[in-house]
Amino acid sequence: MIAKHKIIIISVVCFSVVPANQRSLNFPPILPPLKPGMTQEEYNKEFEKAFEQQRERNKKYMEIMAKQAWMRLLRVSEYQWKLIEPKYKIVNGLVWDLWTGASGWGGQNEQDFHWNRASSTLYHPMESKARDEMPEKYRIVEELIDLLEDEKSTDEHIRKKIDALHQAREKSREALPEAKKELAAVLTTQRQEAIFLIMGDID
Repeated sequence: MIAKHKIIIISVVCFSVVPANQRSLNFPPILPPLKPGMTQEEYNKEFEKAFEQQRERNKKYMEIMAKQAWMRLLRVSEYQWKLIEPKYKIVNGLVWDLWTGASGWGGQNEQDFHWNRASSTLYHPMESKARDEMPEKYRIVEELIDLLEDEKSTDEHIRKKIDALHQAREKSREALPEAKKELAAVLTTQRQEAIFLIMGDID
């Protein structure tokens, strides 16, 4: 759950540095115009195209805002951030790898439960990716969910996937301490160290 908490923290920081009159720029209307003679199928294609374009703009916008938020939070220059960012991304990526999984929601009955897979989560790096395009850990999680949803799955099948996920996560767990040390080595102020220590990115 560490990764989820960090997303919340960065999101709060990010929007706290965006002027109020610019926050709406991230989500302008995306509805394409309905042209004379256009069929529903043609309009649907235009809508999907506009939606994808808007999503890419939103993604780039959020990346810029997150960068500005980090720079302000750490009180670093553009040059200093270029030294810190790649080290931070490695640590953050490994932390994500350790969490790699899926959340779920549902009602009181088991039949109402629904898995929020990475492949179907909006803005997730794995969104809409084919199974064979995913890194090993994500692929194993998707396969494990398939087994849990299949009434014909055996304990043996599930156990094999559990063991595979443990092994995949162990690789990231072993690499994390050294990555944290490398991040700590490029920090230059007590403030920077405190921030990354609180967030769990360094020890």
